[in-house]
Amino acid sequence: MMPKGKRSMQVKTQLDELQNYLTDASNMAGGHAERLFVPETAEDVAKVLREADEAGTPVTLSGAGTGTVGGAIPFGGYVISLERLNKIKSIDRAAKTAVVEPGVILADLTKAVEAEGLFYPPDPTEWSCQVGGTVATNASGARSFKYGATREYVVGLTVVLADGDIIDLRRGQTISDVNDLIELTTRSGRTFTVRGATYKRPDVRKNVSGYYNARPLDAIDLFIGSEGTLGVVVEAELSLLPKPEGFFGGIVFFGSESDLLGAVAEIRAVARGEDVALDPTLLEFFDERSLRFITEKFPETPPGAACALFFEQETTSATEETLLERWNDILERHGA
Repeated sequence: MMPKGKRSMQVKTQLDELQNYLTDASNMAGGHAERLFVPETAEDVAKVLREADEAGTPVTLSGAGTGTVGGAIPFGGYVISLERLNKIKSIDRAAKTAVVEPGVILADLTKAVEAEGLFYPPDPTEWSCQVGGTVATNASGARSFKYGATREYVVGLTVVLADGDIIDLRRGQTISDVNDLIELTTRSGRTFTVRGATYKRPDVRKNVSGYYNARPLDAIDLFIGSEGTLGVVVEAELSLLPKPEGFFGGIVFFGSESDLLGAVAEIRAVARGEDVALDPTLLEFFDERSLRFITEKFPETPPGAACALFFEQETTSATEETLLERWNDILERHGA
């Protein structure tokens, strides 16, 4: 008999039941699968992966379906939806951490931590996404200009490996050796060694997804950004920051790209260099095509604008007026 209050894992095989799990925001066509599993626990996930591993059946993970590259679309095999692994297990105000399951919606996490006077910075501009997806893709977004990507805030993970074994990882505890080897131990006591990626990462500013290859490599970073190919994240411990007192921001328009780039160059040159400093959380560039694209939704977009800059700045009651003046001076000087 099922213990009172415990729900059994849903398993669905009918096409009408699977239909919503065969596509995502990419609108890629052709998705199909044999079964859909909706687990309630990490042990449920482990059971499905053991079965799939023994049968050689491919598995696709399904989150909120907000991805635009087709990563959640199955082409055969099983689908595991993480929608019911959606608990915020704890928020520790003193330690500034939160422990969550992968199906937690990012907007819900943001509201919960802000109610405790805390702040979770990663902002992939898609608030309906699930936290597990942001870990799997090492999501960044606009605020990464100041705060960096999701990786910077993941301090612990519980991952179900492809064979159904479970591994617990904490930042700083398992580091690669001089030969790029990492020794991992699962909950069952199995120990195995893996080699970190040795390719050279492109030397570009925004480069967040894929197998991380820092040397030495923390084992937890092997899984962050690996797009679910190395295992299923079933729990994450995230670090938090104190909630900022306030923000101001806006979108400003320019007659030429050279004017905008000049403003950005000055903003970056003076940022973080004074007692009351410009310290933008984000700087986003919109070219002329982007502005044409958004004009239908935002008719107040000035006609003839060549480009625009979207910015945001943290403030306090003591700094807001000074910062507004400094932003205004720079933007006016560069013809905004």
